[in-house]
Amino acid sequence: MKNTRQALREFGASFMGPAFLVYAKAVEIQGAGRVPVCLAREGWCFERLLSHLNTQGHIELEHAPQYLKVSRTLLFRANLGHDFLWPLALANNFEGSMLDLMRKRFGLQMHEAFSVLPGELLQMEVKLPEQQADAIMWLEPHLPRLKALVAPTLQGVMAYLEALGLKTGPQPMMLDLGYSGTIQKVLTRMLERDTHGLYYVTTKQSGSQHGKGVATLEGVFQENAAWGEGFQMLDRSLLFESLMTAPHGQVVDVREDSEGGFEFCYGRQAATQRHFQDLQQVFDGAIEQVATWLAGGVTFTSEEVEQMYESFATRQGGIPQCAWHLFFVDDDFSGNGILNPLALFNI
Repeated sequence: MKNTRQALREFGASFMGPAFLVYAKAVEIQGAGRVPVCLAREGWCFERLLSHLNTQGHIELEHAPQYLKVSRTLLFRANLGHDFLWPLALANNFEGSMLDLMRKRFGLQMHEAFSVLPGELLQMEVKLPEQQADAIMWLEPHLPRLKALVAPTLQGVMAYLEALGLKTGPQPMMLDLGYSGTIQKVLTRMLERDTHGLYYVTTKQSGSQHGKGVATLEGVFQENAAWGEGFQMLDRSLLFESLMTAPHGQVVDVREDSEGGFEFCYGRQAATQRHFQDLQQVFDGAIEQVATWLAGGVTFTSEEVEQMYESFATRQGGIPQCAWHLFFVDDDFSGNGILNPLALFNI
């Protein structure tokens, strides 16, 4: 009987490998004159993939990939109270109290929320995006205190971006799974420069102005996709999201320390962080398979990758039992807590 380690590596090769291969080649092509910036939790895996392939000579990148340890929650916290943020931060689905919204979407701790907002406001229920205008109206009188509370976070993020050299030099090429480029759009405003985003799937392709910069989005496997239309790499993307995470989980705050380095604070761990040694076997199996394919001149079309993913995402038993414990994803952002996509999709 195959041991668990080998089974996980083989699962990684077949489940993640094909998409990694096509995506890495797209990064190589689109990366000319740009620096690949691997975003958020998914970026941890992308940086390992691209660095390995580049170092081994399987792809050629003009600039070494960088891992940018940020999250939507961190960037929303840093910019809380600024008008430009509301359309980005309040457009996604959410149901819960205003306290839940402040904690789960903007990364405030409970004592921080109560220190700047009245208790009766925090107890109010809100449903987004339907009550977006109401939420803004309720928060409006308290914006100066909110901005003062998060000012150290904004300072830390700006110093972090500066230290990585992202405000000058080659254009950043933001790498992530997708889908509407929220992190890229906030970073475009903060960096005050044009950025290019390369994703698995985009729901909005066209470039958009964000402050002094334009955020251009491009999808490798699908562009202008819509939820619920049967494109499984979008509709059942939670399967990829479950696995493509970092050992530290979600970043919720950052501070510059006295020696010029940075201290990061993290949210709660999901099952994938607690079993990260198993997840790393999945990653390593996928990365080694991609290197083998590239060395042998193997390639896939986007359509072939979609078909292979669909066979895992829609067929009961498609995901081997040895990997079931890795399929949990933190969806606090929408107020849903920890989700199990295998149960959600009945596979």
